[in-house]
Amino acid sequence: MKDFVARNKARVSTRNMAMSRQKKLDKMDVIELNAERPKPEFRFLQARTSGRLIFDAKGLVIGYDEPLSRPLDLQMERGQKIALVGANGIGKTTLLKSLLGLINPLEGTVERGEFLEIGYFEQEAAVSNNTCIEEIWSEFPSLNQQQVRAMLAKCGLMTKHIESKIAVLSGGEKAKVRLCKLQNNESNLLLLDEPTNHLDVDAKEELKRALKEYKGSILLISHEPEFYQDIVTDVWNCESWTTKVF
Repeated sequence: MKDFVARNKARVSTRNMAMSRQKKLDKMDVIELNAERPKPEFRFLQARTSGRLIFDAKGLVIGYDEPLSRPLDLQMERGQKIALVGANGIGKTTLLKSLLGLINPLEGTVERGEFLEIGYFEQEAAVSNNTCIEEIWSEFPSLNQQQVRAMLAKCGLMTKHIESKIAVLSGGEKAKVRLCKLQNNESNLLLLDEPTNHLDVDAKEELKRALKEYKGSILLISHEPEFYQDIVTDVWNCESWTTKVF
């Protein structure tokens, strides 16, 4: 009996030592992970000041085969930050692309102002086969690898993400790569289509801060009032324009 108790005490002692060692290793892993994971830091480079007019749309009907809106008269001036809100599928992205000139309206005209330097964040961008480093290098070929890595790290990407192909990244990590390109190109007008989709809390808060600080104009599609309400000067409810029936 004494031998049995002694053997069990020895096993318990060994198990406790192993558990203690594992806890220390787990704690070290967490510390290393937190040390490696940089907090995002966004700052959008400012281009020269645009003209007073950003765009002036008259009798604008958006859509592809069928109209998505009634005729719209819309105007935006320098310094405005506007949120486009409303249900999915009513044409917010189509409106953004029509104002940008990426698609032709079904009716009406859009006059765009002078000296516009546009930064565009698409909701669904084509997925590149490049690594993150290659993607940023192709956009900024004059930089060295250390500078490219630093740019990506500033957007909250870890080393393992920076060296990976974009195709294997999560939605949030892909968004950070696109934001990296966007913020390092000078602009005076940002067109942002659901930029917070998939972003983690830290990245979302930092993006909000950076957009509040941005001196240019912003046209933003978002479903998150808690994100855009402290950024924008105006809110346009696209549900009042749509031809869609709910």
